[in-house]
Amino acid sequence: MADFTIAEAKIRILYLVSRVPGIGYHLLMNRCLDQLYADFFTFSRAYEELIAGNLMDRTFDDGDSSNAIGGSETLTISAGGKALLDDAMPAINSTVIANLETSAKELAEEMRLAALVTSTKTPTPEGLWKVTLFSDNSGKPFRCELTVGSEDEASELCRAWKASYGSIPSQLSNLIRKKN
Repeated sequence: MADFTIAEAKIRILYLVSRVPGIGYHLLMNRCLDQLYADFFTFSRAYEELIAGNLMDRTFDDGDSSNAIGGSETLTISAGGKALLDDAMPAINSTVIANLETSAKELAEEMRLAALVTSTKTPTPEGLWKVTLFSDNSGKPFRCELTVGSEDEASELCRAWKASYGSIPSQLSNLIRKKN
């Protein structure tokens, strides 16, 4: 790949991270691969060079990574990355900026919606796993805590919650009402 392609990918990545601080690695990568016309190798190289060059900072969430959209690695732009982006902005085509801004808004909305549904797993002193499931549930918050015997079971509950959270609160409410 040409250095220009890597340079362009770096600017696009910095732009998105500056507009959506805290974005997860996988969410950013998927957006760059799907809509910003970067291939995986170009994205990976640009990403690693941005991290190595201290133009972007990454942090790893403690505990379970199932809360984060893109895994446990979240990204923010550093002061050096912001300065570089500010210097590069006048040279970027207005169509590219418009596409990046649209992507940034979509990513921010995706992150906002995902924050309305969370799951965590935490080991207990007894050797069990506590699973906490939360959903905004359309303005009617739903929270459930369960204790299970293994990390695999806890992980499966977290995955299942993310896949079907929309129907579970109402199904549980209906089940309880039918018993009374």
